Amino acid sequence: MRAKPLVSFVIPVFNNERYIARCLLSIRDLHCPETAYEVLIMDNGSTDRTHQIMRELGFTFQVIPKVNVSTLRNRGVALAQGDYVAFVDSDMELTPNWLHNGLATFADERVVACGCFPGIPKEATWVQQAWDIHRRGRRSDDKPAPIPWLPSMNLIVRRNAFLAVSGFHEGLETAEDVDLCYRLGQRGIILDNRAMEAIHWGEAPDICTFWRKEVWHGLGNLKGVLSHGLRRDELPSLGYPLYIICLGLAFVLGCCIDLWYGHIRLAPLGLVVWLLPALLLACRTAYLASCLRSIPKLFLLYFVYGLARAYAVIKSWTIEQHK
Repeated sequence: MRAKPLVSFVIPVFNNERYIARCLLSIRDLHCPETAYEVLIMDNGSTDRTHQIMRELGFTFQVIPKVNVSTLRNRGVALAQGDYVAFVDSDMELTPNWLHNGLATFADERVVACGCFPGIPKEATWVQQAWDIHRRGRRSDDKPAPIPWLPSMNLIVRRNAFLAVSGFHEGLETAEDVDLCYRLGQRGIILDNRAMEAIHWGEAPDICTFWRKEVWHGLGNLKGVLSHGLRRDELPSLGYPLYIICLGLAFVLGCCIDLWYGHIRLAPLGLVVWLLPALLLACRTAYLASCLRSIPKLFLLYFVYGLARAYAVIKSWTIEQHK
């Protein structure tokens, strides 16, 4: 009879024939005995070669179609036997010491979860490089540090703490990791542990994909706030889209007034004020990351981010009105 594993990997997947092998092989190559962990793959009804690849690699999986990622992860935890649950997305590649370095942080009984914002491939596009600076480049200290939330694509959680907060909110399509971490944070410390180095191969490679992802993420923001309540550290992510909407309307109004009176005064001023937050954010991030040459790229991404999240707010409101 196989001994109880210490860690249960829970991996949600859907039509990811491109990266699933890389993810599973990186787990197999971890610097720890295979008896220390189990791998629970929760498939959402893939129709490409994902099933074939997993079978060829010798991995079993559960097929649970037509549910969201929160439900997939919760179903995985229900099957888990480990004292710790490692949530890893199917487009992640872990480094050999990932699990060892992650478990080391749990020597402190106050720690309920740890992980980090993953890195990007060496051949990353400029969009991926710039957004990586936004997410990871603003901290100069590589020591584990408390943080309000971490992405669930690269996260280890004490199983008893996860169950105590009732797991992922299955009513959330997006921002489910933020919601989970806010509830976990009431029970202990969440650590940003950069020693858990990993690569996210599915990061948005271009502006169009970046736009679609941010709109999708933005659609879950309102539901998340209703679930765990508005927190102070969420104000910027909610306030910025509202600013974009209001100042965008002001810019359009300024253009109309200028056209009506036959001069150019209000429109340029409105445009500058509309773009100002994106520019200030870009300058601040580039300064903290000691990478001033990234300011133009960060400025563009911050503005597109604001537009995408603003569109998501409007779309969410429209959907609610038609219910």
